[in-house]
Amino acid sequence: MEKELDLLKTFPPVSKEEWKQKAIVDLKGADFDRRLVWKTYEGISVQPFYTQEDTENKELASDIFEYQKSGERNWTSYLEIEVVDETEANKLAHKMLHFDATGILFELKNPEQTNLEALLSGLNLGELNISFKTEKPNATFLENYFNYCLSQNVGLNTLKGFYQSDVIEDFITNGTPLDFKEFAKVVAVASKAPEFYGVTIRSHAFADSGANATQEIAFVFNKLVDYITQVTEKSELSAADVLNNTLFNLAIGGDYFFEISKIRAIRLLYQTIASSYGVENTNVKILSSSGLWTKSLFDPNVNMLRNTTEAMSALLGGCDALLIQPHNSSYQKVSDFSHRIALNISNLLKKEAYFDKVVDPAAGSYYLETLTESLAENALSLFKEVEVKNGFVKAFEEGFITGLINKSKNQKEKDITSRKKVFVGTNKYPNLTEKISVKEVEKVSKDTALLHPQRATNAFDTLRLTTVKHFEKTGFIPKVYLACFGNLAMRKARATFAAEFFGIAGFNILGEFLFDNIEAAATSAAESEGDIIVMCASDPDYEANAETFATIFKEKAPGKKLVLAGWPAEIVEKLQTAGVDSFVHVKINAIEALSEYQKMLF
Repeated sequence: MEKELDLLKTFPPVSKEEWKQKAIVDLKGADFDRRLVWKTYEGISVQPFYTQEDTENKELASDIFEYQKSGERNWTSYLEIEVVDETEANKLAHKMLHFDATGILFELKNPEQTNLEALLSGLNLGELNISFKTEKPNATFLENYFNYCLSQNVGLNTLKGFYQSDVIEDFITNGTPLDFKEFAKVVAVASKAPEFYGVTIRSHAFADSGANATQEIAFVFNKLVDYITQVTEKSELSAADVLNNTLFNLAIGGDYFFEISKIRAIRLLYQTIASSYGVENTNVKILSSSGLWTKSLFDPNVNMLRNTTEAMSALLGGCDALLIQPHNSSYQKVSDFSHRIALNISNLLKKEAYFDKVVDPAAGSYYLETLTESLAENALSLFKEVEVKNGFVKAFEEGFITGLINKSKNQKEKDITSRKKVFVGTNKYPNLTEKISVKEVEKVSKDTALLHPQRATNAFDTLRLTTVKHFEKTGFIPKVYLACFGNLAMRKARATFAAEFFGIAGFNILGEFLFDNIEAAATSAAESEGDIIVMCASDPDYEANAETFATIFKEKAPGKKLVLAGWPAEIVEKLQTAGVDSFVHVKINAIEALSEYQKMLF
């Protein structure tokens, strides 16, 4: 009889240290931390692997998600509609209901003058999640809405939705005076409907201004504490009333696993904050909505892909509602098609990817559990630091908040401009044939006292639009000629790099021109229609031929710009003397370099 296999003896447990030592052997002397450990903007050292040892004797985020673990995983699919005309907004809402929108967020310009009959006609107020956002808190409008619902025989206990007027966000982005008195009135009205939330706390001002995940988490809780303090002082509501009336509207970023962990960390910390007010076993409602920072102006269809992965991370993190903004919403009037595509992301994840069939899929992942705990610990520490400064508003007025966020933003922008951080279609893989109707990139205020939400790609957008506007004015776009010689693999690699580099500024890439003879290469380049000539070859080929190329070229075309793709350090000075004007390589600041080319040629 065959002996029974004992798996534990055959495959004994391997400790984390043993795995690490094996990795060090495979690295053949290279530094483990330098090669394999990733240092994030949050200051977290992400290891190349995690084991059960990393989660032992720790409170896991998955332990607090018991409330989610019965029945199907469900979420509200929101559509945002800017109300210019109530009847037209109503028509759009009805149209989008056919694409399984289960929540409508109406953006109101004049809330008290809103014709609720026209806006809400035919909508099932007791079933749909109907929500509103206004520039300033307006308790009278919310009273009007509740009274309208009652007139339609819809009880307040059946209403679902939220009222968004984050006065602190308006204060930190626009400098608008804080109106906590009216805000408290809104919360008091909203408290009449148990599933309608009057304290909507957004994180977009942080995330879209370049904050890291730790800052975003900490600051939404600092805002919550300030709101609790102000509302309880200006009304008869208790801290428990405010907490039960709270919904977090979180911006979704592009860092997949960090976004999953961010939502889980917020749920974990919410329990801690709530318990400090004597409120136990409560779970905050979370709406995940598209952020601006990760969206691009050029090649906007890529935003559809970004929206998809961002929605995935939000749902895997455990959000209760999802609002995906149309991919082109940041720069043009949104069409019905764009709204439908945005809604279909949620539909696809539910109907085809079955995200509604699995509850808390991140549970048990050593990486995600550890990352969640790290974010929660770091955020709690920062939260306490802000509270010591007498709360969020005071810390902001002292410049503490903006100082931290600007430091994070500068780190991110450095990686973006050097193209270490890739934005497909913008700072890498540009669509060279793209036509765009946008004429200006939104000017970002230089008021350092405020936060300035923006696209991360603003500098690249401005760069390329400068080329577009110059062409429209003069009919001229710089032409880039790629002179390739020598080693096949390296000349091809550097030609691809150079074409992409100048392409992100909207320059016209004439193509790759291959030569076996260096004199012929220099002569053809000089006689070409190229305004910028880029030598593309290997470093050994540069050592052998680049000086000759430069000398011949500059004799024949002294007015043209000669560029070398790469940085052959030992011969740089010699090549500059021979006539090479500049060098392009992976370590340069793309924005600064391309702006200089524009100044020289425009």
